[in-house]
Amino acid sequence: MLDISFYSQAHEIAEVVEVPQNFYQWLAQSEFSKIGKSEDRTMRGDGEEVTVLVVDLEGETRRKLSNFLRDEIVRESDDLVRVLGDLSSKEQYLEASARLKLLQALRKCVENERFKYLSRL
Repeated sequence: MLDISFYSQAHEIAEVVEVPQNFYQWLAQSEFSKIGKSEDRTMRGDGEEVTVLVVDLEGETRRKLSNFLRDEIVRESDDLVRVLGDLSSKEQYLEASARLKLLQALRKCVENERFKYLSRL
């Protein structure tokens, strides 16, 4: 699992979304990785200061990330609806819906005004 971290205005880690390697690679190759400009900033996490590459979640950047995630949620929902009838167990449902849940978690963090910075690394 890899982390996508969200930081507060005070440069403190506020939320971490853990994603599997394959999901992270997909994000890295998608528009998600091209939205906003990453800059080195000193952040606080786990009681220590570290320099982290972050994207400022202000204005246009937040809106573009939100739109990207919403579009992907719609696509993923369509795909899930198509296969729901073929799923015969709870495990299959959980596996089929995992990507949708990750997209929703990221969208909620991006849209949360409490979070001011995003670390995609």
